[in-house]
Amino acid sequence: MRITFLSLFFLIYQFAFAQQFQFLNIDEGGEEEFEMHLSSQEAEDGCEPCYDTIHPVPFVTQIHDIGLLFPTWRPVVGYDSVTVVEGTIEPEISRTGVSESDLPMYHYTHDMCFNLIPDKKYRTILSYDVKIEPDGKRDTIRNNDLHIEWECGLGQSNKGNPSAELNRQGKSCGFFSAGHERRDTIWNWPTWGDWVHVEGLRVWDRGHPPAATEIHPMRLIATRRALPEKVNNKFATRIDIFASGDGGAFDNNRPNQKAFVRKVKMSSKDYVFTVKNTLPKPSPDAVLKYVVKERKINNFNAAVEYTANSKEGTLTIKIPWKSAAVNDESIFAKTLYLYWDEGTGVPPDYKIDEVNVTLDELLFDRFHEALGKAEIRMFVDIGGNFIFLNDFSKSKDILNNGLGTTRKHKWKFSNAFTLYIPHDKKFRVSAHGWEADGIDKLFGHIVDNYSPCNRATKKLINNMMIDFTPVGIGGCLDDPLGNAFRLHNLKEFSGKYMDFVVRSDGGYHEDGCPCASFSPKNIFSIGYRVEKTTP
Repeated sequence: MRITFLSLFFLIYQFAFAQQFQFLNIDEGGEEEFEMHLSSQEAEDGCEPCYDTIHPVPFVTQIHDIGLLFPTWRPVVGYDSVTVVEGTIEPEISRTGVSESDLPMYHYTHDMCFNLIPDKKYRTILSYDVKIEPDGKRDTIRNNDLHIEWECGLGQSNKGNPSAELNRQGKSCGFFSAGHERRDTIWNWPTWGDWVHVEGLRVWDRGHPPAATEIHPMRLIATRRALPEKVNNKFATRIDIFASGDGGAFDNNRPNQKAFVRKVKMSSKDYVFTVKNTLPKPSPDAVLKYVVKERKINNFNAAVEYTANSKEGTLTIKIPWKSAAVNDESIFAKTLYLYWDEGTGVPPDYKIDEVNVTLDELLFDRFHEALGKAEIRMFVDIGGNFIFLNDFSKSKDILNNGLGTTRKHKWKFSNAFTLYIPHDKKFRVSAHGWEADGIDKLFGHIVDNYSPCNRATKKLINNMMIDFTPVGIGGCLDDPLGNAFRLHNLKEFSGKYMDFVVRSDGGYHEDGCPCASFSPKNIFSIGYRVEKTTP
């Protein structure tokens, strides 16, 4: 079957973005036990090539295998299995945030992503990449991290997307930002340096060969923050817990879904995990206390069990989804604060400074497109406090007006956050986003991940892609804006405050459409002030 150049972007997407983020016993509905590493070649078991003829330019014919799309993701064990993993967010500071581009026919919104370095007991979850060289030699490399994704639920305004109406108002359509209202701080996304307990569906990511395993989507995440907070006038370790069966286009409990959408059996198990207060004890006799804060989206109505261990400084949480027969559609959303009951909650010689960080300015040095307005989608993370900058324009429609559709280069802000920084800790300030071009216009038009390789499937893809209208002149892929980020510690301060300007950076953006490839380096900068408020 012959298809035009615009369809080629699907294949380019699979490879151009492959580097951006980079054995089992099972009881049905239970947790996996890892006995051996898996190999990328296992992802291809039972999968056949799907060849199609492509004309990238007139009079030039190429044959490509589009079989990576069907399926792009397949489960390692089964769709009712639940993988549990714990570890620390990868120290590569630019790789935690919302993906700049995703496959639109498999998503309503872009994915929120991070890479996890598993704790020692979970290291066997990591898979091996196997590459066959032209001379037949095998090159086997073990992955060092585990990629984890959950649809972000924000930022889409395209026609035909069920998420668009709420997103234009600055509201979440669900997924990983469920309950978000305009100008809210996104409370449950992890950041650089955080430790997490994650449960979810482990799949092969065939779209980024050689295939690796990833958790996609999560169903539960408990994030132990690297930075302390204050509660009851004491320093405390904060743990944000969010659990929902609303994972993405193919895994959710929404009504009136297509036949290929799978229900998520949140009630298949109870969720039990242990978190530790990372702050040092004021004395050997200090007692561990905790405070529970319920988030507004929480509707989990069963009693949760909390078991504190002062000797170990740990709290074990049991969320009885199965034993209490809680509805699969319920959402668990709570924040815990663990603290020692003596003094300020830490020894007198453990220095913690209070710091105010204020975002002042977003400045674009250039927009990639010379014609038309720029459709900006921008997220900022200040020490684990994520905000969607589009929320803070004056327009009612934050995606089709204001920062969402603009020629304006300079934007002023006044978002301020108070952080508590131990002298042995750092914190991240980061801004990243994309310009919503090309494939962004196709999000939410969902196609079955297991579509057969036949004429009907190829025609369906062509009907989406051949028409010039969906993609337009803005390029095929969304245009990444790059990432402006910096790590801070208090040793760099010579006075009470310091002002910073950080410019965007990032790898070269390859796009299959004409004149659409470019470097995001120095596209924008963020200006902010860091001010110490303690003596």
